[in-house]
Amino acid sequence: MSKVEKSLLCFIEKHLLVTAFIFVSVLGFVIRFSLRNFVSADATQFLLPWYDEIKTAGGIGGLGAQVGNYNMPYQFMIAIMTCSPFIPLHAYKILSCIFDYCLAAGAAWAVYKYSGGGYKGWKAFTAYLAVLLSPVVFLNSSMWAQCDAIYTFFILMAFIMVCKEQYIGTFIFYGAAVAFKLQAVFFMPFLLFIYFARKKFSVLYFAIIPAVMCFLSVPCLVMGRNIKDIFKVYFQQANEYPQMSMNYPSFWAILSDNTGMEIYMIYKTSAIILTVCLLAGWMSGWIMTQVALNYRNMLYMAFLSAYTCVLFLPAMHERYGYVYEFLGIMIVFENKRTIPLLSLLNLVSLATYGWYLHGKNINMGILAMGNLMIYISYACILMGQILREREMAGLEQEESGE
Repeated sequence: MSKVEKSLLCFIEKHLLVTAFIFVSVLGFVIRFSLRNFVSADATQFLLPWYDEIKTAGGIGGLGAQVGNYNMPYQFMIAIMTCSPFIPLHAYKILSCIFDYCLAAGAAWAVYKYSGGGYKGWKAFTAYLAVLLSPVVFLNSSMWAQCDAIYTFFILMAFIMVCKEQYIGTFIFYGAAVAFKLQAVFFMPFLLFIYFARKKFSVLYFAIIPAVMCFLSVPCLVMGRNIKDIFKVYFQQANEYPQMSMNYPSFWAILSDNTGMEIYMIYKTSAIILTVCLLAGWMSGWIMTQVALNYRNMLYMAFLSAYTCVLFLPAMHERYGYVYEFLGIMIVFENKRTIPLLSLLNLVSLATYGWYLHGKNINMGILAMGNLMIYISYACILMGQILREREMAGLEQEESGE
């Protein structure tokens, strides 16, 4: 063995963790690079026409009018893309892939900071790997050219701020998440629970959310847009798809394969009321049992809240599960028993991705039943652990009292 080769191997052995991070980062890049030229239907019908419209209107100068159905901060990102040397499709994917790495790094930091036990560095690396190489994550960004990693990253940062009890930071990051995509609302029930349970910040803090949305929309507002437009686009989105399920295996797909207006009008109100009742039930149970608000339990709560919203609300798309699927990865580092459930969760999601991207035939009713069973299984495992932790704490208090 040559001296150079031996020195290289010794360097890798000495800095094995850093080398592992670099290797996975490069591997993640190679995977994403290999998918760069795939053109999804969303790219053809929406993203690329939006790009052309903004570029034709002058890039930054074209921000004075609404283009597409995404909000102003994303339109501003598109305007920046028009000034880049990349072709439109690649520009969209590069933006989303950057946030893939941010999301993976954020997950690694959270696991390193809050996960118990030893080998924290390697746990953080495993979290980084699990997020960056998750098929749901890289297919979403590098194949579909979607931006779910962007708002999910800001939700992760908001969650970390909750753990730190830095609530101004929480609502700043959450406001950024909402500014980029309406689906960030699935994190709102968790924040409402924290407001009621901890009683450590004023309800006025929720006003930070629209304030941040307005701040991030300043480039568009300067170009002549109206503040009302920031919120109007979301009201329009809420009524844009009058179907009980949009390629997502929700609870309602068990009842009917008909996704038209008639079924939507029959079940819409019931779906919303049921979702609110389920969320209220979770929150009431957590408050009555006085669940400890530590990192692990709050992670479970955020996951179950988001999962409940997507599974039971009407008009859900397949990508709306992105937030709870990401939180599911984080939960594995707190409860290894959820690894099989996370695998099933990803298989359900990948089946819907395959339907949209490649026209793969799927039985939505069967997927919906499987999705419901996964939800119930998660609820049993996570709540079981929370209650066992509470019982242990009670026993320790009794022993210390004696």
